[in-house]
Parts: sequence; structure tokens; C-alpha cells
Amino acid sequence: MNENRYKKAMDDVCDKHFNLTPAEMLEKAKTSANTERNITMKQSTKRSIIRKIIITSAACLAITGTAVSAIGIGPFGETFSRFFGEDETTAEIIDQGHYCNIGQEQSDGIFTVTLDSVTGDKISPKIIFDVTVNDETLASKNDRIHLFAYILDENNYNNHLDEYGMCDAYGKKDPEVSNLYHVCLDGPSAFMVNEEEVIAAVKQISFDSDPVNQKFDYDVDMEYRFIVPDHALKDSYFDLYNGITLSSGNVDYDLIYAEYGSYESSFGFNFNFLETDLAGGETDYNTVMDKFNVDWQKFARQFVLTVDGIEYSPKEIGYSYCLADDETYVTDSETVEAGKCKTWMSFPGIDYTRAENITLTAGGETYILK
Repeated sequence: MNENRYKKAMDDVCDKHFNLTPAEMLEKAKTSANTERNITMKQSTKRSIIRKIIITSAACLAITGTAVSAIGIGPFGETFSRFFGEDETTAEIIDQGHYCNIGQEQSDGIFTVTLDSVTGDKISPKIIFDVTVNDETLASKNDRIHLFAYILDENNYNNHLDEYGMCDAYGKKDPEVSNLYHVCLDGPSAFMVNEEEVIAAVKQISFDSDPVNQKFDYDVDMEYRFIVPDHALKDSYFDLYNGITLSSGNVDYDLIYAEYGSYESSFGFNFNFLETDLAGGETDYNTVMDKFNVDWQKFARQFVLTVDGIEYSPKEIGYSYCLADDETYVTDSETVEAGKCKTWMSFPGIDYTRAENITLTAGGETYILK
């Protein structure tokens, strides 16, 4: 956070929640001090001590939900809600203690970009940036910015960058600081859940309006390196399935796994395109891929996930991809041979551990998942 805003927030917290008088705190300090007895304390000293206690406790530690709810400050749930009010899920995750401060700052003169923190769950990690626009005219003409960044591990960033696209998100202007913007970026779970070093490379900041420079898109080059501790991301629940086959009438789709998270619940399927009527004898999936995607999209759109009596419609329906004739794909749970294709879909996030009954309805059939 901006240092002045942070100090102001901390002062407010001290005034509201820490009601010891300077004299009372002085007495406690004298009682606990072993060597330094000649202590005087002003109100500003009281605040300074409390700040140090909270800062030391908060950095990359799992803050309990009770403590965060009581304090409700800084980059925790209450402050997050002020900037991203529509994202109640992330605010709740932060209040449950899943959060890690990064606090890395870089500047190129035009922009000062701080990688503030990491939160979210293990399906959908979130990276929070603070962007200060040092051009006051540019900031005054824009209520939002658009930030683009690569989020990768070192090997892929250094050797395979052209194989990846950038993550991007819009940032909203701070309600109190006229040239400060807050960006909550979706990060890739593949590189953020293994407790290995992550590279976040901010490469572009864009504006809707730039009346002075007529530029709109500004190239930047700011790299941040960090490791996401396991507690910073809320756990998702992963379950493997065997023997659940859903038929569209044209294709049999085998449910392989489901991962239930706070933001979405993702389902993965396998199917064999060879020797199906839809393939029409073709052995090159690329030539018939559109037919299978149409079939899957139409079929999956009718799925219903029911959790303790509450029905959910699909949130997103993916497209399929298939192995070449001479490939075999091996994972810890399965071996996928040539001709096997994969596809996926997602539903809104649910709490698997609290749910008593989960069913998936498709093609007129209902399948018990829990």
C-alpha cells in the first residue's frame, strides 16, 4: 500500500481497537522490560509499537479469520472490498488468512509499480498490483488502467516466452489517491502452487484516454521474483472419477476428475474420436475437430450441477484437444493413448468439504459425485 495511506489506516486502527492509554502501555512495558527501565511514551510511540507488531505478524503468515475480521485493515478483506467491491470471494479468502505480502516496488519514471500481494485459491491465484501514474494529467483523464504481465517460472520465461500469452486485468483508481490504481490479476496455477520461484514481468500499461501524448499503450519492463508459500492460497478439493460416462448420442465422454474451488469448479473429460460416426472414418483429429467441439458445446450447455439442492449451470465450456497418432500421455492417474481427446467445463465455485450431496445431471441421467 501507499505508505501514507497505510499509516493513516494504522492510526485509525490504533484509535479504534487498541484502547490502552499511553500510561497503561508504559506500565506494561516497564513490567516486561529486563534492562531498559527509563521509558517515556507518547501517543505516536504507542502507534509505532503497534504498527511494528502487526507488520511483523502479517508478512507472509496465515492470519486467523478472527484477527483479520477484528482488525479489518491494510490489504486485508475490508480494504480489498473498497477497491474490488464486486469480488466478495477474494475478500472472504483474505479474511480467512490466505494472503501473502510481497511488497516489491519498481519505477521507470512514468510509473511506479508495486507487486503488493498474492491471494486466491489453488485453482485461481490472484496477484495484486498497485500502480502509481506519475503523470498527473494522464491520471486525471483515466479512471482505470489496463495492465499486462507474463506470469511464468524462470525456464519458461527465459526459453519459451513466445509460447505464452500475457495475463491482463483492469485496475481501478483509488478513491482517495488520484494517481494510484489497484489491479487484481488472475495468475496461472501451474506456476504458483508449487512453492517455486515465480517471475511476474509487467510489460505494458494501457489507458482509455491519453489526450496529451496520444499514446494509450506504454511499454514497460518490470520483473518481480517471489515464491508463493502454501498457506497463501486457499486449498481446492481434487477428486478422481472412474466409470462415469456421459453420452451425447454422438460421443461418450468419460468424467476423469473434478477440482472444486472457491471461484470455480473445473471438470475434465476424455473421449475417443476414432471410429465414431461423427469422425466419419477420419484419423486426423484436426480435420474433424469443429464437429466434435460443436457436439460438446451443445451437450455440455445442458449440464446441471446440484449441490445440496442448489442447481448450478455451466460457467464456462472449453474446447477439445487430441493427441497425435503416435503420442501417449501419461499422468499419475491415467495413460491416454493416441486417438484420445480431452475437454473440460466449469461451474461456479462450491465448498466440497461442507457439501453433503453433489450430483451431475447430463443427457437425462443423474450421476452421484458425492
